[in-house]
Amino acid sequence: MKKKTRKISTTLTLTFSLIIIGSFIVMFVLNSLIVPHYYFSKMEHKIASVMTDIQQNVKSEQQLAELEENNQVTIITQPLEGTSLDDFNEALNLALNRKKVALNRFWITQETLDQLQKTSHSVQRNFDQGKQKSSFLVEMRVINDTFYLVGVSTVNFSETASLINSFNFVSLSITLLLIIVLIYLSIRKITDPLVNLKKVAEEITTLTFVTTDDIPANEIGELALSINKMSYALATYQKNLLAKNEQLKQFTADLTHELKTPIALIKAYGSGIEDDLDDGTYLTVILQQTQRLNDIVDQMLDYAKLEQQQPIHKVPLQLSDIWHQTVTELRPTMENEDLLLLEADTDLPLSLIDADPILLKRVFDNVLTNSIKYTTDKEIQVSWRETENSIEFTISNQTSLPSDFDVSKLWEAFYVHEKSRNKNLSGTGLGLSIVQSIMNEHGFTVEARLVHKTLIFVLHFYKVGEQA
Repeated sequence: MKKKTRKISTTLTLTFSLIIIGSFIVMFVLNSLIVPHYYFSKMEHKIASVMTDIQQNVKSEQQLAELEENNQVTIITQPLEGTSLDDFNEALNLALNRKKVALNRFWITQETLDQLQKTSHSVQRNFDQGKQKSSFLVEMRVINDTFYLVGVSTVNFSETASLINSFNFVSLSITLLLIIVLIYLSIRKITDPLVNLKKVAEEITTLTFVTTDDIPANEIGELALSINKMSYALATYQKNLLAKNEQLKQFTADLTHELKTPIALIKAYGSGIEDDLDDGTYLTVILQQTQRLNDIVDQMLDYAKLEQQQPIHKVPLQLSDIWHQTVTELRPTMENEDLLLLEADTDLPLSLIDADPILLKRVFDNVLTNSIKYTTDKEIQVSWRETENSIEFTISNQTSLPSDFDVSKLWEAFYVHEKSRNKNLSGTGLGLSIVQSIMNEHGFTVEARLVHKTLIFVLHFYKVGEQA
């Protein structure tokens, strides 16, 4: 882990350092080679520009002084007629000295004067002052038999650049070292959270869903938050998956028990018929157990269809009619178990709702069957209540569930919440899951409550346009 971290940090540090070193080298080259030529070119352009201005409009002494001051140059004028070459040069040197330009190597040759008199072009000369480490760059021109000189002192920039580079080399070396250290520390600050995220990712791959608290305020922090969310989602998914597996195991055991009993009875009574032991009731028992198997399979098929979210067919219907139909079909079972159904306000006229009658019939079948199976005091209570927005159906019965029981488990598929007291009804744990799925598909809601050993189911059937 640490080796990989150092490799990333070192690679990035070297990359940035090489970029900075390359920039310094380019700067040194420019200072040594390009800048001196650039400086000299700018000086040449300056004196040429002043000379052009003089040529286009011959200036008075006052104008020349202003031009000289504004451009920081030296302007000398000297008549050509009636003077020898020596006197001419002596006059020029004297004029330069008066302008505080001391030169020890300044001389205008006769050849230069002849050239200037024959052409209208300017002549540039650079007078190197040797040990003074400077030069005097001039541009000369003859205008109306008057010699004009525009000059500017220039330093030995190559030597100056060398001195600057020497100083920069030392100062920039120290600066470079400091920059490299700061870069390395900055990169480590970036890579350390990545190392932590790598550890978290490795833990997640081993199904240990940990999270990180190291969340910087940048894109890496956003990545850390995403990994934390992923870890939490995977942990939740694994928990649900394990719970589903346990439910499936329980369902398999319950379903095996539910199927084994009718199959065994069918087999036993079938053998009795084959051996001529039938007393006239064997076929009835076989048909009853066959119907029991059919009911179990129907429940499983209903649940599978609902999970596939097939389209439902809604029509206007009266809830009380479907409830009475359900009660009529299950009344023989209730009478056989000596159960008492206490109904309140079941004959009130209710508003019509849009729903699938077959699916709502299954809802009432399942909630009533659940109460028949698990009631502990032989009583089931039912009531209706209509509000402005919905119709509420409530069914309750006494139960043996503990007061701290989590009623949300009742909606889990394959969950059997307590042992059935009615062995004539199947107990696959799908009934209430089917109820919730059907209600959700219609946009209705259902809730369960456990109050003082009483299990209460409240079904909310919302009117058209009033869904929750």
